[in-house]
Amino acid sequence: YFPSDKEKNAIPVLLIHEWGGQASPYGKLVVELNKAGCAVLVPDFRGHGGSNTYTDARGNSKEFNVGQMSRRDVENIVAFDLEEAKSFLKDENNAGKLNLNALVVIGVREGCVLASHWARRDLHFPSVGSIKQGQDVKALIFVSPDKQVKGLAIDPTLGDANLIGLPMMIVAGDDSPDASEAQRIAKRIEAMKRRVGRGETSGFELSMPKTTLSGAALINESSTVIPKITEFITTHVKSGDGGHPWVERD
Repeated sequence: YFPSDKEKNAIPVLLIHEWGGQASPYGKLVVELNKAGCAVLVPDFRGHGGSNTYTDARGNSKEFNVGQMSRRDVENIVAFDLEEAKSFLKDENNAGKLNLNALVVIGVREGCVLASHWARRDLHFPSVGSIKQGQDVKALIFVSPDKQVKGLAIDPTLGDANLIGLPMMIVAGDDSPDASEAQRIAKRIEAMKRRVGRGETSGFELSMPKTTLSGAALINESSTVIPKITEFITTHVKSGDGGHPWVERD
């Protein structure tokens, strides 16, 4: 976690790594987002990086076996691991250290599937009276998007009007293995944005630098990717005065 010095005006960014990956390769992006005033959280979800053990029902410590993890585990990452990450950000929000109401989510490869499902989940949490529970995600970025992970597909989320209404960005190398999938998802998003936006596709950007790189390598080794992601966030998400107001969370 990299806190920001902008306190209640800080845009929080939740970065969701790829399947089989971990948080550590994303240092360059995190540093630049932090310089731009963002508070950045990059968790290792279950079975990955430093989150490789768990306690079973008998209280014994066990190791995750990523090869044996199933769709149910992926759904639990969405429902529990990413919710726990948001809970951390909520505590930071209430301490006046960031503005959770201006949350940006970045997914990488299979992490795009997780990001999209979790963002849709967050957007559908209703407020209870004056108590805000969800609807915090204000932009979504896919880097080298994958179609599915362990049978959980990205496509069902792309028909959700609430999610499609967000500013969205796709980044993929134009000669990479991810290029065709990135273009396919981009066409779906553009079509849905036209449908819900009366012909407009505002708030959507497809960036395909000339490279074969993908995932973390694309972010770290393409000179254009980090600046474009940073610019997209600072252009489309405004925190505080004239933007998304800071709200204390119960």
